[in-house]
Amino acid sequence: MMKKLLAAVCVCSMLLCGCQSQGTYLKPYAGVTASKTADVSSMIDTRVWEGFAADLGVVSVDDSENGIDSETLSQIDAKEVFLTGTTDSTVLTAYNIYTQMPPASITKILTALVALQSVSDKDLDQEVTLTDDVNIDVADAQVCGFKPGDKMTLRTLLYCMLIYSGNDAANAVASAVSGGDIPAFCDKMNETVAKLGATQTHFVTPNGLDDPDHYTTAYDLYLIFKECLKYDVFKDAIHQASYTADFTRDGQEMQQTYETTNYYLLGYKTPPDGVSIIGGKTGTTDNAGLCLILYVEDASGNGYISVLLGCPDKDTLYSSMSKLLSKIRK
Repeated sequence: MMKKLLAAVCVCSMLLCGCQSQGTYLKPYAGVTASKTADVSSMIDTRVWEGFAADLGVVSVDDSENGIDSETLSQIDAKEVFLTGTTDSTVLTAYNIYTQMPPASITKILTALVALQSVSDKDLDQEVTLTDDVNIDVADAQVCGFKPGDKMTLRTLLYCMLIYSGNDAANAVASAVSGGDIPAFCDKMNETVAKLGATQTHFVTPNGLDDPDHYTTAYDLYLIFKECLKYDVFKDAIHQASYTADFTRDGQEMQQTYETTNYYLLGYKTPPDGVSIIGGKTGTTDNAGLCLILYVEDASGNGYISVLLGCPDKDTLYSSMSKLLSKIRK
């Protein structure tokens, strides 16, 4: 009976993630409910399925735990590491990519995805009046400084959230899209990741501030980010080095410029030769450490997604990412 049940679950997961008629791939996930204490190895069917997820980079549990590309991994200090192509889906480097961890502000890519799936491009330019949801009571949390009563477009909020990583902007996006019901928005976030096959993810905030029930994996973030890149608005936002927000406060027109948190786009850090940083999202909290997800292209225009989670400090984050991206040139 159990074997029949597992077989049924595996087939459903294949249908969920999408099948192609060509190629042989290792199946990364069986369809299960995300659980922080779950034994991931028991959920991953390592049998070879003909035609599974031909547009995804996939890795077996053993390869994830042992590491793919030991030479590069020896030069990287991070708890989870992933680099895969988006043009041909070749996995170049991977380590520990199925372990649940807090993602910090990388959460905001899913907040953006749910918002973009929920409204039309035209609706992005409708004016939003901010509520008390923009009040963030966590010490040292990154905020844009927005106040209840401020008026701006949803597009402005999305850009401030993705570029400057404003936690108040993330809450405002969730509140605007959900009609003021942020818990309902978080439910939608979890429904969305389930449809993407990101089964080891569970989010309880739209901003990514630490919570024991808020977690994901490097592989799930790859799945989410890959979906985000289908939206031109998202790709434009994550590519910006800065953004000037126009908004109204107490009847007065206001402007505030926010710089990206991405040191590559600011020019503070330099990627390897032949690698262009298109954009990405940073994340930092005490529990998560320093995290970064990027979309980059090589000299021929081939795309790659890279993920680092749990780096100890900013210098290590960027030196490790540059080491990882140097794999693209080889």
